[in-house]
Amino acid sequence: MKKRTHGVVFALGLAAWAAAPAGAQEECIVPTSQIFSGGPGKDGIPSLRRPLTVSASEADLFLPPDSLVLGVSRGGESRAYPHGILWWHEIVNDELGGERLTVSYCPLTGSGTVYGPVEDGRSLIFGVSGLLFENNLVLYDRIGESLWSQMRVQAICGPRAGSRPSLLPVVQSTWRAWRSLHPDTTVVSLDTGYRRNYDLYPYGTYDQVFDEKVLYPVSVLDPRLRKKELVLGVEHEGVSRAYPYRRLGERAVINDDVGGRPVLVVYDREAQMAVAFDRRVGERHLSFEATNTRGFPFLFRDRETGSAWDLTGLAVRGVLAGTRIEPVATYSAMWFAWAVFHQGTEIYWP
Repeated sequence: MKKRTHGVVFALGLAAWAAAPAGAQEECIVPTSQIFSGGPGKDGIPSLRRPLTVSASEADLFLPPDSLVLGVSRGGESRAYPHGILWWHEIVNDELGGERLTVSYCPLTGSGTVYGPVEDGRSLIFGVSGLLFENNLVLYDRIGESLWSQMRVQAICGPRAGSRPSLLPVVQSTWRAWRSLHPDTTVVSLDTGYRRNYDLYPYGTYDQVFDEKVLYPVSVLDPRLRKKELVLGVEHEGVSRAYPYRRLGERAVINDDVGGRPVLVVYDREAQMAVAFDRRVGERHLSFEATNTRGFPFLFRDRETGSAWDLTGLAVRGVLAGTRIEPVATYSAMWFAWAVFHQGTEIYWP
């Protein structure tokens, strides 16, 4: 594909995209004045493609129990993507359970997402553009080189502008918690082909709640919570709600409704994990409560049948044993970022 010397630089005023092809100059659906260079240029942060993996027992040798991972389960297989690797690569193009997917993590917004195919069913390979929109990671696809906003979950510039990938469920938790829920999990290996210090968080105190810095301009800052508070966000039918980790106590089992969708949110502070499920089983709307207050993993039960459920959404005992409730496709993020991409979002107040 023929490339122009200035590419999107003319359209966006960003030298970081100087080598972009002509197609990427096409109309953007967001104001180009809100797209900034993050410093490293295109592929300056190298994405990974089908990385090597190791077993859980091998990962125990390099992953501290309290280190954070993004966990994904597809087609009967589970895999953990350590934050330490995602800090340095941000995007992993992978295959799990026979499905192609893209795992991405933006250190500047604390958001980890998983994409499936785009709307026409086509799987794309993504790289790190070096650009930021609303202080958040902008990916680019290696076919038409459109630009994609991670948290907007949409192509924002280029030939695919307006297209949306399938957003898939992801769990953020400690390695100890993910391993206990998925003992057969594989883990992305430190053998990535790059020399990086995967034990070093490269952004200082940026991810701490007391650190109020937002490195690049955002269109609005919502003052209702502290900027770096981590929230689980749920959106349905144009309604969004944020569940702030710090407000949920040591453990929470929350029955809620978001945009007409009955939602269950389960939280455990020690595991640093918040997950959401759809409370429907067939035509029945279930309501849940915790069955014990100590230990991990814990079970919860539905009040309608008394069946016991685990944190993967599987009923393990009772009338509904073997039934699963559907995980909600969403993710956790820093409050300021969730609020800017979901302006007017509601906040769950326990």
